[in-house]
Parts: sequence; C-alpha cells; structure tokens
Amino acid sequence: MHEQTAPKLAFLGPPGSYSHQCAVERFEEYVQYAEQSTITDVFRAVSADVPFAVIPQENSTYGTVVDTYDALRTPEAGQSVFVRGELTLAVKHCLVVRSGVKLKDIQRVMSHEQALGQCSRFLSERLPGIARTKVPSTSTAASAVLCCGEGTDEPESAAICSAHCASLFDGLEILYHDIQNEASNTTRFFILAHSLDAPLPGSVKEPRRQRALIRVGNQVQQQREDEPSSASRSTRIVTSMLLTTFGCPTLRIDRRPSLNCIPFDDVYFLEVGDLTLPVTSTTVKNCEEEWLQRLQNGVEGINAAGGEATILGLW
Repeated sequence: MHEQTAPKLAFLGPPGSYSHQCAVERFEEYVQYAEQSTITDVFRAVSADVPFAVIPQENSTYGTVVDTYDALRTPEAGQSVFVRGELTLAVKHCLVVRSGVKLKDIQRVMSHEQALGQCSRFLSERLPGIARTKVPSTSTAASAVLCCGEGTDEPESAAICSAHCASLFDGLEILYHDIQNEASNTTRFFILAHSLDAPLPGSVKEPRRQRALIRVGNQVQQQREDEPSSASRSTRIVTSMLLTTFGCPTLRIDRRPSLNCIPFDDVYFLEVGDLTLPVTSTTVKNCEEEWLQRLQNGVEGINAAGGEATILGLW
C-alpha cells in the first residue's frame, strides 16, 4: 500500500520493541508505523489521524500489563478507543551490552518492567544484587545502553531486549540468549482502533466477532452509612452479572482501582466470549447479531442494577 494512503498505527517504540515486531508481523506494509514513548502515549494517540494501535495486554509468565488497564479505565475507552482484536508473540529475551563489556562489569540492568519480571530468575542467579531499572520499552533500554559506562556519568549497563532489537543498534553485543524464566514465554497484545466497526488494514480476513471486553463499576453516588462498602457493591454486581447477565462464558476478569476517588472502589474488566461456531455463512450474521444483542441486554441490566457497564471492544 502506498505510504501516503496507508493509515497510521501507533506502537510502543522505538522500533525493535516487541510491540513493533508484533505489529509488523500482523500489518506488514499496510500501515504507517507511529512510535510512541509509553503505553499511555500509544493509547492516547488513537484518533482520526492515527486510527489504529497495538498495545501489550498480558504476559504468560508475568501477568497483566497494568499501564494498559489503567488506560482502559479512562472515559475515552469505549467512546473513541476500542479493542478490535488480539495478537500473540513468543518472547525470547537476550542480555545485551556495549561491545566488549563483560558480565562482571555490569552495574545496572535496564528494560521494561514486564521484561525484568520475565527474566527475574536469570538476573537473580547471574547478576545478584545488581540494580534493575524500569524504562518505557525494551528498545528504549537497548538504545540507552550505548550512552552508559566508560566516559559517561552513567553506570555500566545491560539491557534486556530481543535479538532483533539488538541488531538494530551498532555497538551492541549479546551476552546471553533466551534468558526468560519460561521457554513458553508469550505476550498477548490488543489491537486498538478509533472505530468499533471500520475494517482493520491488512490482508488478514477478520473472523466473526466472538469476544467482548466490558468494563463494570459502580454508578457514582453518595454512600449512606448503612450501605455496604463500594468494594462489596462492585463485587455483588459483578458476581450477579457472571451468573445471569450475558449467557456466555466469562474468559477472564481483571480489576483496577476506579477513577472516582472513592477509597477501595474498583472497576472490573470482563472478557466474555461466544464459543459457538457457525456452520454456514448464512448463520454467521445471525449468530453475531444474537450475541451482540445479548451483550447489549447485559449492559442494560447492569446499569439498571446500580452498576455502570461499558463495552470497550468487540473482536
């Protein structure tokens, strides 16, 4: 696709990050890649000018990406930013240093919080007591290593990143390959879009929508002294919803503090799925319409029960 007509896609940069690698594998040359400095910046970039993004959601060994769910708490989620798909990427980490630096010379290890956690066993065994510094992305860490050590005010540093990322920067050397805790280390990414219905770019055909992400919290109101706590009200609403509301399996539940300034009040993120598979092209449309109606009915039921539910994505 011609660069001037290809839509923009935001990703956590610089180029060489796992987010960039995952995005390129899915969208190839069908988008213009717009790097962002943080996960929050990726989320905020989604707009009419940058209609798509790829953002990390969870790692199989280190768990949920908190920054992503913090962004999904905001009013923009479900109004101008929507989850439109998911991608997975096998993650193989390397320990990278400036050329010539030995393991004994390292005074600090830099990477994204997730990567540091995913390699905690290696760091504890090979670099015990060495400082671990969080930076916005693995590729940011790789580039920063070149500005550390001899002749600078920064301690000699190593980075955790991919082998591909290390190859993009002259002057870097890989000391160790495959340092992640688990060989099956995998990261799941969300595809974000400015529209809930506009087709995603690329040659990949989208399947019928079978997944939804729904945010559930309390309606903001004054709490009486004889009422249960906000936390227990949220739990009651969510439990009731899981049992009766959507009529389809709940695949995962995540929770973050709400943004309404009420202590210990939470919002829940529920991923639900319709696992029935249509047999013919005729039934695809009917199955999807029926499922979407169930979702809408469920949202209305939660709101009527004193909750506040928003559909954040369909895919």
